[in-house]
Amino acid sequence: MSLPLLSIVVPTYNRRHILSRTLPSLLGQNDPGADYEVIVVVDGSTDGTLEMLDRKDWGPRLRVVRQPNRGQARARNHGAEEARGEILLFLDDDMIAACDLLSVHREAHGTSGERVVLGQMGLAAGVRRSFLKQGVADWGREFAERVSAPGYAFRFDDWHSGHASISRSLFLGVGGFDEAFVGYGNEDYDLGMRLIQRGADMRFEPRAEAVQIYDKTFTAWLRDVRSVGRADVFLAGKHPAISPALRLSGQETHPLKRLARRSGLSSFDWSAGAWTVLTWTLSVAERLSLRGTFLGHAQSLMGERAYWRGVRDARRPAVSIGTAALKRPWRAA
Repeated sequence: MSLPLLSIVVPTYNRRHILSRTLPSLLGQNDPGADYEVIVVVDGSTDGTLEMLDRKDWGPRLRVVRQPNRGQARARNHGAEEARGEILLFLDDDMIAACDLLSVHREAHGTSGERVVLGQMGLAAGVRRSFLKQGVADWGREFAERVSAPGYAFRFDDWHSGHASISRSLFLGVGGFDEAFVGYGNEDYDLGMRLIQRGADMRFEPRAEAVQIYDKTFTAWLRDVRSVGRADVFLAGKHPAISPALRLSGQETHPLKRLARRSGLSSFDWSAGAWTVLTWTLSVAERLSLRGTFLGHAQSLMGERAYWRGVRDARRPAVSIGTAALKRPWRAA
C-alpha cells in the first residue's frame, strides 16, 4: 500500500537568512518510500527571499507560491489550496525539522481522516540565550508536559500552527484559517476552537521534533504582544464562550499587573516615562543575553501593559485588528 502524500506548508515574510537555514532540514527528510512536497508561501517579501528560493539546487520537492502581503492566515490557506498532499504539516519558517519529522507525523495520522497531530517545539542549538529566549524554551517544555498528561482534554489554545499537522480534508472542512486575522495572533486559536467544536481527534506526538531559531528582539516581542491584545478582542467577539479563558477577562490580581493593565488602558498615562525606561533597560539586557528571575518578571509586566494597549487599540472604532501588524514577522511565542 502506498503511503499518503504529505505537504509541508511554510509561510514566510522577509526572513530570507533564517529560511535558508531551515529549508535544508525540510528538503532532506529521511522517510523511505514516501513522497512529500515543501510549499513555501512568500507573503510579499522584499528581502530577496524569492531570488534565494529560485536556486535550482533546492530540488524538485520545493514549490514556491507568492502572494501580496496579507498575513499568515491567508498565506497558510494559500499553501493548503495549492497542496497536493492528503496531510498538511504547518511549520513556521524558523523551524528546523528533525530528520524523521515527516515519518513520525505520517505514522501518527495512521488511517484517520479527522486527526490533528501537535509536535514538540524547542529552541535550536546555537540560539543566543536570554531571558526572552528562556521564556520561549519554558513555554515549549510546559506545553509538552501539559498535553502529555493522561486523559488530557485538549483546549482551543493548544493548537499552534508553528508545528502541527492535519488531514487536508479536515482542514478544508472547518474552513481553514480565518483571514480576518491579518496581524499577529489568534488565527490559530480560532481554528483550534472550530476543531474542538468539530470533535476532531487531537493528539500530541512527543517524537515529532522541530526546534526554533528564535531571533525576535524585545521590542519586536512587545509589538506582537500588543497585537495579541487587539486579536483577543476580535476573537472574543467571534467566540464569546471562550472570553473567560482569555487574558481579556482581566482576572489578574497581582498589584503590579493591575497597575500595568491600568497603564495600558489609560488615554493619559502619567507613568509612561517609567515604562519607556524599563523598555529600554530590558532591550539592552536582552541584547546582552542576560537571564534571571527578575528580568523574567519585568518582561511579564511589560507584556501585560503592551497587551492592554492592544485591547485599547481594538476598542477604538476606527482600528482594525490587522492595521498595525501587517508587514511584520509573525512569531512572538
